[in-house]
Amino acid sequence: FLVIYVVADFFDRFDTFIKHEAPLGAIARVFLFKVPLILTQVMPVAVLAAALVSLGLLARNNEFVALRACGVSVWQLAMPLLSLAAAISVATFVWNEIVVPYSARRWHTIDSQEIKKRGAQSVFMGRQIWFHGRAGFYNVGRVSGRHQTLYGLSVYQLGTDFRPTRLIEADAASWTGSGWQLVGVRTREFGPEGGRGSPQPPPGFTLPETLDDFQVVSLEPEELSYGLLRRQIKDLRHKGVDSSESLVDLHLKLALPVASFMMMLLAVPLAVVGTRLTSLAASIGVGLVVGFGYFVLIAFARALGQSGALPPAVAAWAANAIFALIGGFYLLGSH
Repeated sequence: FLVIYVVADFFDRFDTFIKHEAPLGAIARVFLFKVPLILTQVMPVAVLAAALVSLGLLARNNEFVALRACGVSVWQLAMPLLSLAAAISVATFVWNEIVVPYSARRWHTIDSQEIKKRGAQSVFMGRQIWFHGRAGFYNVGRVSGRHQTLYGLSVYQLGTDFRPTRLIEADAASWTGSGWQLVGVRTREFGPEGGRGSPQPPPGFTLPETLDDFQVVSLEPEELSYGLLRRQIKDLRHKGVDSSESLVDLHLKLALPVASFMMMLLAVPLAVVGTRLTSLAASIGVGLVVGFGYFVLIAFARALGQSGALPPAVAAWAANAIFALIGGFYLLGSH
């Protein structure tokens, strides 16, 4: 599944590589650093396919019939497999916390700077983004491409001696297509006699950059660990910024690793009730179809959660709840 994903992703981005005349070394490093994220994404599908292959071989040889005749219940058959799937889910969560954020930032940086030839205008420090723009140094809490808005914006302007002369803060900055509309603006001037504040922007102040310039520094959810994303949400709430979009991603960091357990919950009853998925091709095919359905449901629920149609927790856990109900129904029916 890892190979299938990488090959498909490579040919999907082949035109981009040709357009920017990307070096082979940079392309190789992009996929090398993307492997940790891909592993977490294909793990549920791999667990389902592997379980169907293994259990299908037992079903073909009537091993389930022999076990049931000896008094072994379906739950006794399922518990070791479900325990293993639970361990895989925990390991996936730890992997997402430790390895994936670093590797995701590395491949995004290589893709931006070495393949698309964009300058290194931004620095990511913890959960904050620093951007060197034409109006000063920008600190951005969150860049939302869907809402076309910057949340928690601070602009630091320096004098010729590199000392701060002005700080401009805005709760949000929305892109209108031709310029920025600032909301909740505050200005603080720094001079020899100290600082003085004003509840409005400086005369004639505007951000020279466009939304596309800030899209370069937008952070994807995989670049933040659960702890960093939670602290970012806390900061946004402290500034009075709507964090529902980030809350969905926060809950997904817990819900997605559980997908391996959900897939095993489906695989056991499929094999026990007599579905003869004994060939590798059939098992991989079922794994792809079910896995694709799971992630389509995840994407649909995530979009509903970020638009406010569903509570963040419901949007993140809806797919797991549906698959748990289906798997539990068939597992109880095969008892």
